[in-house]
Order: sequence, then C-alpha cells, then structure tokens
Amino acid sequence: MITPREIAPEHEQRLIAHLEAREEAYIQRLRKLVDQNSGIDNPQGRLACLAMLEQVYKMLGFACERVQKPGDMVHLVARRPALGKNAVLAPKVLILGHFDTVYDADTTFLSFTREGQYLRGPGVGDMKGGLVVALAALEAINSIGQLGDFDWLCVHNADEEVQSPTSRDLIEQLAVGRDFCLDFEIGRKSGAVVRSRAGVGRYFVTVHGKSAHAGMDHADGVNAIVGMARIIGQLTALGDSKSGTTVNVGTIRGGTKRNIVPDQCKIEVDVRVLTTAEGKRIDSAVQQICSEAPIPGARVEVLGGIGRPPWQRNEQSEALIFHFQHIARAFGILLGAEDTGGGSDANFTAALGIATIDGLGPVGESPHTFDERILAHSIVERAKLVALSVLTWTRSAPIEVN
Repeated sequence: MITPREIAPEHEQRLIAHLEAREEAYIQRLRKLVDQNSGIDNPQGRLACLAMLEQVYKMLGFACERVQKPGDMVHLVARRPALGKNAVLAPKVLILGHFDTVYDADTTFLSFTREGQYLRGPGVGDMKGGLVVALAALEAINSIGQLGDFDWLCVHNADEEVQSPTSRDLIEQLAVGRDFCLDFEIGRKSGAVVRSRAGVGRYFVTVHGKSAHAGMDHADGVNAIVGMARIIGQLTALGDSKSGTTVNVGTIRGGTKRNIVPDQCKIEVDVRVLTTAEGKRIDSAVQQICSEAPIPGARVEVLGGIGRPPWQRNEQSEALIFHFQHIARAFGILLGAEDTGGGSDANFTAALGIATIDGLGPVGESPHTFDERILAHSIVERAKLVALSVLTWTRSAPIEVN
C-alpha cells in the first residue's frame, strides 16, 4: 500500500489557519457571485461572473483566456504551469466548474440570503459555491508557497446547465494528459462526493400535421397531437428500470384552439442511462420511432442525442476518491461517495479515462429549486479537504472502495 506524500506540519497548520481566518471573506465572495444572475438568457450576467473569477486567477498568477463560442457563449480557461527544476514531473491538475445557472434573469429567486447555518440563493450550490471552494483551495495552497509545485488548468464554462454544447469539445481537448480532474458541483446532502454519474440525453421531437376546421373539414386535417401521443407511448416504453434507464417526456406543446385540428406538436424528452450500451440502444430506438409517420400524413422531426456519456465506476477514479477519503479521516470526517443520476462535465473526463472526483462543492441540497442552499461552514471544510488532498496526492494512490 502506497503512502500519500507528506506535507510539513507547519505548512498544514498555516494552510488551515489561512482558510479559517477567511471564512467570512469567502461568504462575501459567494454573495457577489450569487447576486449576479447568470442564467442562460443573460449573456452579460455570465460575462460579469466570468470577470469575477478572472480577477482572482490573475491575482494568483494564472494566464487567463476567454474562449468565444457560438450563441453568446464565452468560457474561461486559466493556466498556471509548474515552476522550478521539477516542473516536468509536477502533477497536472484539471479543475472544472461552470458559472451559468438554471435561473433566468426574470425569476423571482434572485438574491443571496443567510439564514442561520444556511446560505441560500440561485446557484449558491450549483455551482457558485463550488467555484468559491476551488478558488479558496488555490489561495490556501498559494499561501504556503506551493502553488508552483503543480501544473494547473482550470476550465469554467457558461453552458453546463444546457449540457455543455459549446464547451464539451473544449473540456475534452484540454483534459488530455491531465493526471486527475476535480469538479466542484454541489456536495451531496449527506456530505458525500460523487463517484459515478448517469449519462444524459435530450431529444426534441416535433410532429407536423395539417390544420383544418374541427367541425366542417375535420377529415382533411392531420392531428399532430394524436400523432405525438402515439410517439410518446413508444418512447416511454423504452425505459428499463432493471438497467437504470429512464425516459421522461418533460414538456409538451401543441395546438392553438379547441376547434382547430392542430398542425404541430412538440415535446422535450430527458433520458438517463448507466452504460454506453444503453445509450446506443436508446438513441437507435428514438431515431427509428421518429423515422416513421405515427399517423397518415404526419411528418416527424427529431433533434438531440446522448449529450453526456455515462461515468461508470472505474479504478482510476476510485483511487483518487479513496485518497480524499483518507485525508478526510484525518479531520474526523467520514467522507462518503455516491452514485447519482444527474450528469455533469465530470462525465466527459471520466469517459476519457482520467481519474475524476465530483461533488467537491459545499454540502447542500435542493439545487435547481427556490430552496437551493448550502451549509456555510462547509465552504472552508471542503477547501481544506481539496487543498490537503492535492498537496498529498501521489500517482500511485491506493485503491480501497468504501
């Protein structure tokens, strides 16, 4: 069994003291990020959040690049190579974290609040709180003069909540050659980190029919809603509880008035799969179902696919997670590791075979709701865990699955 690298006791004490003394500063940093709406409909708000992150990275000596993508999407890439004679052997760390949220600019849930031990607000956990944890850990490592012992690459994207359509390629390209990946999505309510995630797919299906007067010319019409109803039944039947596959028709829109045969109907479908094989089965079946007219005269269009590959448990990630658990035990924390049906950008790195750990953000609950909240003390707790785990990590970390 390989022993993790050691950190000088005085350095550990200084690092912990640094973090504990700045808890309120981290909370205020989070307040600024949360109070700046960065929904998918708010490109200027997303740029404002990007600029806040960029400012901190530049203070830490990172070179920052804004990567422009189609659709008002701008992502941040921050780099700081290792320094010194051993730079070529320095661990190559990838940090992931998105700054967009699911909350539109006109939502009624717009501001940060503090209620006892909880911090509430849009994106406070998913995942602006995680961004604050990541920056705090980097600042803590810098405070003991060891930031230059690592090759850092940090990618912060603006489109994760819509499945990262313009940043997936960027993440996958930059992830190549990294020793391990840290993703700072919200920690589980139990305090656990994430060790695997479902693959996620989205499909947008439209049935085109023909409008007609519902009384005088009903036979001349082609009812798109009726056609869609038949497709919905077939799509729903693709779910398989034994393999963990779910197919959820989440929205439906069609028709204009009661007395008009509807000429169009649209649905949005969410798919979750636990294996690559299931993803291929579902995609093939969806395409087949939508290639045939559900009723005479109808035409079907389908867009989408499996946007996030499943992250299945693997040896590399298990070793990294065990190392974090080992460090947590030194603080008297029993760090659990959970499987989840939700997807994240960590799916991409894990699918590439890179050791990945997710859920490193503060401990919280109810993301994507108006009750999204985190435990205030967990910001510093998670930053300690991340900083000390990185400082003591070794490429030969032992594997013990809890």
